Amino acid sequence: MNTPLWESSLFFLSGVVFAAWGWWLFRRPGNRWCKANRRGRQLPVTLGWAMAIGLVGLAGVIWDQVNQIGFRRSQAGELLGVTLVFIAGVLDDRYGGAIRGLRGHLRALLSGHLTTGGLKLAAAVLAATVTVAWTPRDHLWANLLALIATAGCTNIWNGLDVAPGRAVKGFLVIALILLAVDLKAFLLVCTGAATAILIPDLRERGMLGDSGANLLGFLAGAEIVRRLPEVWLIPAALIVIGLNVLAETVTFSRTVEAIPPLRWFDRLGRLPD
Repeated sequence: MNTPLWESSLFFLSGVVFAAWGWWLFRRPGNRWCKANRRGRQLPVTLGWAMAIGLVGLAGVIWDQVNQIGFRRSQAGELLGVTLVFIAGVLDDRYGGAIRGLRGHLRALLSGHLTTGGLKLAAAVLAATVTVAWTPRDHLWANLLALIATAGCTNIWNGLDVAPGRAVKGFLVIALILLAVDLKAFLLVCTGAATAILIPDLRERGMLGDSGANLLGFLAGAEIVRRLPEVWLIPAALIVIGLNVLAETVTFSRTVEAIPPLRWFDRLGRLPD
């Protein structure tokens, strides 16, 4: 059942307010949580922390779901998955090394070296498994495809997070499309939280870090998968795999720069180069 409009506004605003408060709390976290951005400026990688604070309203959403449809049919599994990828992202932000990209971390793993990025990938798969298993589909193949799509989206958003605002914009586009056809409280809270961190990201006052990119990607994947019939999971998983291949080869930045409408949208609101 869709959320009434007045309740929708409250859920959205709760995400905005709590995330804005989270950014105020974490805007000066100390040097150990700062990294150089594309201009060489040291910025806090704590916008993801602010996003996480913005999701506290999900506790109320899930409480309401449990009362109406029961614990196992609620989105508690999705919230648990969000927690797992966020923690893995925080660890990677703090202790991550020079190895980048899916191929780099898999190569390191095959050589017997577990990187924090490899741990982050494992967390994405575990989180997707938990979320899919919490509200499973009727067929095993559908559950496997749902897992691939959810975990794959988590990695896609890590690939998007190389330019200010790109990952947040990507999430907001997906969220607005989903909300236009299915107005749900859970996603409204997430959308409000993402909206609150967009301006600080675009104006280069802070960075998402892997914690924030993980959050956005996992939520995007889980929310897409949750709404798709089983048969539509096939093209969804293929698209996600294709985008991961694109990120590892051509890269998203080259693709965006080559397509004028994407280039315009990507630069919208960003500080000039």
